[in-house]
Amino acid sequence: MINRRRMAGAVLTAVAAVVVAWLPATSAQSADGPVVHIEMRQDKIALPMPPSDDPPQVSWLLHNDGPGVAKDVTISMDLSDVKSWLTVNGKPADDVYTWSTLAEVAEGDTAGRIADINPKPDTPLGTTGTVIMKGTSSNGTVVSTPVELTVGSAELTVNKLANRKGDKPGTTIGTPVIISNTGSVAADGVQLNVLTTRGLAYADRFSNCAYSTVPADPYGASEQALCTFDTVVEPGKSYRLDQPLDLEVTHQALYEFVRREALPLSVAKAPSGSGPKLSLVAAGAADTSGTEIGRQYVLADNSADMAAGGDTAEGAPGDLVHVNLSLSNEGPARMDNNVSDDQPALLFTVPTGTRAVEIPKRCSVWLPDVEAGNGEQTPGEPQYVCNPLENGFEVGDTRTFRFGLEIRDGADTTTGAAKATTAYDNTLEFDDNQANNTAPVTVEVEDADSATASASASPAGTGDSGNDVKTRTVADAAVAGSLASTGSSSALPVAGAVGAGALLIGGALVFFVRRRKA
Repeated sequence: MINRRRMAGAVLTAVAAVVVAWLPATSAQSADGPVVHIEMRQDKIALPMPPSDDPPQVSWLLHNDGPGVAKDVTISMDLSDVKSWLTVNGKPADDVYTWSTLAEVAEGDTAGRIADINPKPDTPLGTTGTVIMKGTSSNGTVVSTPVELTVGSAELTVNKLANRKGDKPGTTIGTPVIISNTGSVAADGVQLNVLTTRGLAYADRFSNCAYSTVPADPYGASEQALCTFDTVVEPGKSYRLDQPLDLEVTHQALYEFVRREALPLSVAKAPSGSGPKLSLVAAGAADTSGTEIGRQYVLADNSADMAAGGDTAEGAPGDLVHVNLSLSNEGPARMDNNVSDDQPALLFTVPTGTRAVEIPKRCSVWLPDVEAGNGEQTPGEPQYVCNPLENGFEVGDTRTFRFGLEIRDGADTTTGAAKATTAYDNTLEFDDNQANNTAPVTVEVEDADSATASASASPAGTGDSGNDVKTRTVADAAVAGSLASTGSSSALPVAGAVGAGALLIGGALVFFVRRRKA
């Protein structure tokens, strides 16, 4: 079955992903005026057999080259070549299917329309035909384009790979690829798309693979190898790569990810790169246990040194002072946890005798009982947790959080703490240097001896009153238990339930997932 989104927004697919065949205009239109091109989301469409309850679509948009606005534009499909075996929107096809008039089409791109198409149930596999997309305009020209339809589809899968743990930087890991066709017709060509995170590197370069950096997917994979094969992949059979597709574990590797997908091509055009040619060779019957998209997690044997940065401020009772706290990665690995929602965070214990009144974005009240942030920025609480908007930390990256603290009457010089931790204050197990995970945050109070002490101070955490005025050091805070303890349990954290800025990796149950404390 062909998978795609059934929403009108599909017609706005990026023009760069469209292959357009330009033909002369077939309608009698003005020789002058604007020229409108019909741009197809797909110019070759495979139709499932038996017909699908979620049928494929003809999907198009328009591009007006100008000059000026094209008026009274109408778009239609000439179905004369396929009407005997095609249905459109659930009804037998007529000679022509026409969309309603679009009125005016301005220069540039304009949203188009869609139509559901299916073969009739008795249509033989392999039946092909062409529809012609065409149109008219009262003051311009609409350029026609063909769309090729084929009954039956090639359904390609790749083999599943087990997750890996413990690969050391500098080693090479194999990524065997087996492509199976579980569909009803052959694929006349195959495009293999491999994506990795940046801690992995392609060990070899092949002449029929194009290598590039693309926008990262939800797992952070951005290093692409796009390999094209002219091999005919028959239904019911599998094919493997004739050479290993090895990946190097770099010195920055830690939480890594590999994604593999094979797509059928009607015409395979291989890039003309350097190096040996990578080929597909027959490997027996199709693997029925394969998957459309193969995902593999690689947890390297490496470390990332997350460090907390503290600050010192000076003022008199009643003053508002500011401290800049930081969370940074000092390497050697880049830190981009793609297997858990327990992401790096900074836990701030407010110096006793001060009251946090300015809370930076991405920081919220820490709840010791549930060991999570509550998503609220209530002033006057004893602790706050800051979850960076960007979870990934390259080596040398720093996130800074600026708090405004009000010095209370009767306060002496006082010290709190900034702690590098996770969103649920779990141990940074990948961090081999814990010595710099906590840094002091000091407020030096002027004229402390002459200040008038408060008659009474509300317990910390009541919101309006803030911390009391007793001097407390980082060591005191740790002894008192105000810095939350670490540990783990079998309960997987629920992303967003307590506003901790969590990132869920949907559908991925991974053997090294960080887990939240009970």
